[in-house]
Amino acid sequence: MVQKVKKDKNQSSPKKEANNSPRPWPNLPKELTSLISSEPSLMENISFGGVTKSWRSAHSKKCIPIGKSLWPQLTEIQKNKNHSHCFHIGYYWPYGRRWRTWKDPWIYFKGHSHGSLIAVGRCPNDILLWKSYRETYCHLPSWDTRVPFRFATLSTFHPISLNDYGKTCMIMVLTGAASPAFVFCETGARKECVWRKQDCNLTDPFGSGEHLQFINAIGFNGKFYALSLQGTLAVIEEIDSSLRVTEMSSSRAVPYVISRHFREILVESDGEILLIFLVSKRSIKKVDDVEVYRLDIPKLLWVKMESLGHRTLFVEEECCMWINGSKLGCRSNCIYFTQQVSENWWLFDKQAKSISPAPESNLFGIESLM
Repeated sequence: MVQKVKKDKNQSSPKKEANNSPRPWPNLPKELTSLISSEPSLMENISFGGVTKSWRSAHSKKCIPIGKSLWPQLTEIQKNKNHSHCFHIGYYWPYGRRWRTWKDPWIYFKGHSHGSLIAVGRCPNDILLWKSYRETYCHLPSWDTRVPFRFATLSTFHPISLNDYGKTCMIMVLTGAASPAFVFCETGARKECVWRKQDCNLTDPFGSGEHLQFINAIGFNGKFYALSLQGTLAVIEEIDSSLRVTEMSSSRAVPYVISRHFREILVESDGEILLIFLVSKRSIKKVDDVEVYRLDIPKLLWVKMESLGHRTLFVEEECCMWINGSKLGCRSNCIYFTQQVSENWWLFDKQAKSISPAPESNLFGIESLM
């Protein structure tokens, strides 16, 4: 009898099979993806992912807000490396609506900028530039697999074809290291499209004498605005066929409130560069506060925003999107986000400065538009 009970017990708890299915991207609420399917230009409002950081010092209570201290330094939390993705936005064809999905499980998305996806293909050295909502793509030069490929972004809107000589675009890859710090190529205008490596010998003014290590960036008006591991903002420009840091911020981009962990997200919104912090005061598993800053570009200074106005932000683990809430009929001046350990959506009301679970029914109030 005892043996029978043990056997049944073993049979009732089989080992869980590993889930190797590709992760959908963008992993946004269905109400929003349905809206994008009818208005594909909204894809240009999406930025790729963000970076999770924690205080390297164990004494996180000694943290002092932006620009007031050189200590503590930051260290990045590595997670979900090389997770395969499938693109799952539907859109309208001229002769009726059809739902299209990119289901290749060997695709790893590394960046989304100006409506274009940058991805690693079936082979690690195969890099694709994909105009996501037009189902057109081209192959970039073969990648040197000895160099880390951490994050990619574009300096500006990219033409559909690499052979479009009427437009130029710089594609920059961040390695997360100092040597090489950037790998880049320039396309269009009869440019030879080849990857070029470049080191960064500048030291981080808010670190401990370490070289700048860039891990997050956004392309804006033909320039790159990149954040280092310690929060230094640098302006990177193409000069004489190479990338150069032309300016650096005088203050550090870190949350104002005391925290243990935070996620930082860069997004272009309404002609501005925004920096979003999802702050975890006690544990990375729970977001306790949300801060949003606007970049004062002439001063290279982050200005805290008390209101988002007509904007609504959606922040998922690997993408961030903004929409005009008043125009599209959903709630404005708020941020919807997911926690690290759950796919459920939460709502940060910027006016009330409160966080609450987002309602499951009529999540954003935009069903009437679909």
